[in-house]
Amino acid sequence: MQPKEEFLITNKFDESDLDILKAFKKIKSDKNIKEITSRKPDWESENSFILSIAKNYKTNNKKLFRKKHDSKDDLTNIWLSIVENKATNYFIEKEIKPFTGLHYDSLSDIAKLSNNVESLKKIDEILRKEYGIIILYEKSFKGLKLDGCAFNLPNNSPVIAMSLRYSRYDYFWFTLMHELSHVSLHHDMLSTPIIDDLENESQVMTEIEANRAASESLIPIEANRSLFRTKDEPQTLLAVCKKFSINPIVAAGAVRKKHNNYRIFSDLVNSINVRMELGFDD
Repeated sequence: MQPKEEFLITNKFDESDLDILKAFKKIKSDKNIKEITSRKPDWESENSFILSIAKNYKTNNKKLFRKKHDSKDDLTNIWLSIVENKATNYFIEKEIKPFTGLHYDSLSDIAKLSNNVESLKKIDEILRKEYGIIILYEKSFKGLKLDGCAFNLPNNSPVIAMSLRYSRYDYFWFTLMHELSHVSLHHDMLSTPIIDDLENESQVMTEIEANRAASESLIPIEANRSLFRTKDEPQTLLAVCKKFSINPIVAAGAVRKKHNNYRIFSDLVNSINVRMELGFDD
């Protein structure tokens, strides 16, 4: 009689599994664990949520680099891992146009949406349906200087995430256009996430290029001379904005940054609370 084939069943772990378990334990013991688990969906258990983060954490730990030596690498990695989970679920659940590239000229088209505050609530749908780009919002952790990131999913669909660290309208639009500039200019590099602290004046070329593209998309070059002369002249600023179809809050933010004077135009730049507009707790 032919002997029955024997099957060996084991619970042996490979090195990758052990790395995930180590990451799980590391996250579980993090001093910010309560804040971390506060991000979990209501339907998911705490351990399942941490395990899903740990899987991404293990991968990111091997490729993530930071621009500043004093950055909180572990917490940044956890934030990014949460974003990656959200992006994967978003891709599964939503109808997203296949990404075929983001033309440089399209940046200006998207930036023009800043002229209508209601576009804050529509930008998600516009980006995914017209451009094939996922946008997510994930609050940063306390003490973590982080504004946003850009990366590709395994199928090359680009994802941008914003922490909404500041709730100013001008800051939102510059951050958004900076991350979209990475997608437009650096899509082939985004298998490794680019994580941005926009208060840090980086000398990395990709950051210089993204800053320039973001600025030019929001404020046409031909408007620069007129705009940056306005300084503390609200009526002149409004006239320049009307002439060049620039949102006055965005323009005021640019003038403040240009002159390194954050006292001017304060009422204007603080007139819209982005987090409240988007329905988040401020």
